[in-house]
Amino acid sequence: MLSEKLLSIVLVGVDPVLWILFAMSVISFGVIVERGLVFLSIKNQMNVLNPIQIRIALEKRLGILATFGNNAPFIGLFGTVLGVINAFHALSNGSDFKINVVMGGISEALVATAAGLFVAIPCVIAYNYFVRRIKGILLEIEANKV
Repeated sequence: MLSEKLLSIVLVGVDPVLWILFAMSVISFGVIVERGLVFLSIKNQMNVLNPIQIRIALEKRLGILATFGNNAPFIGLFGTVLGVINAFHALSNGSDFKINVVMGGISEALVATAAGLFVAIPCVIAYNYFVRRIKGILLEIEANKV
């Protein structure tokens, strides 16, 4: 009984996972652009703000990039599992072995994997870049104090 209910939920397909990954990519792109603009404008405010305020301004929203970078591959993997389940379920419903049924589900599953990586890789690159820039800016502030 429970397994039938879970199977009916799983058989919705990979589409919800792909929509989640699409939303994550749009949000992460927005965060990357916004953070880039903040890093460009912070040079003008370095004399006005204290180091704590600068650090807070620079580190804002970086958690989003870190979270998406870490979790998007797992969400893509979840989509892969759903696609494989769909492929096997479609295969079990057929009276004979049809390769098109299996290949359609597997290709759908691999699209979810690729989408997860497509979201994660730019997030990780941007996160590492921004963290390195923050360290450089804070070191520059410390050096100017002495």
